[in-house]
Amino acid sequence: MTTSQRRQARRPLILYLQVLDAATGEELGRLVDLTGEDMRLVGHREIPVGARHDLRIVLPAGAAASDELAVTAVCRWAGRDVNPDLAATGFLFEGLDPAAATIVEALLRNLGFHGR
Repeated sequence: MTTSQRRQARRPLILYLQVLDAATGEELGRLVDLTGEDMRLVGHREIPVGARHDLRIVLPAGAAASDELAVTAVCRWAGRDVNPDLAATGFLFEGLDPAAATIVEALLRNLGFHGR
C-alpha cells in the first residue's frame, strides 16, 4: 500500500513498541507509526511482501487491560529504512476486531506524535 492508496496518514509514535511474531515469540521489530488500518515497523530483517502474520504488540503499562495487543496483518511492502542497517515493513491490519480497534485508537491518541 503506497501513501497515495492509504486513507489515513500514519502517525509517528513517541514510544517504539515491540512487535513479536505470535507463533514463535521472535521480535520482528518496533512499531514506529500507525493508523487505524495499518502500521510500519522497523527491524533487523526484511519480511516477505504478502506474508500474513499473527502479531503481538507489547503495550506500555496502563495502556489497556492487557499488556499485549494481538493482531493479524499482511506485509504490504518492505525495504531498507532511512537507517540502512535496518529494514522497514508496512503491514495492513486484517480483520481488526472492535476491541483491538479501540486499543489502536487509544495508542494513536495517547502515544501519537501531535507535532506538525
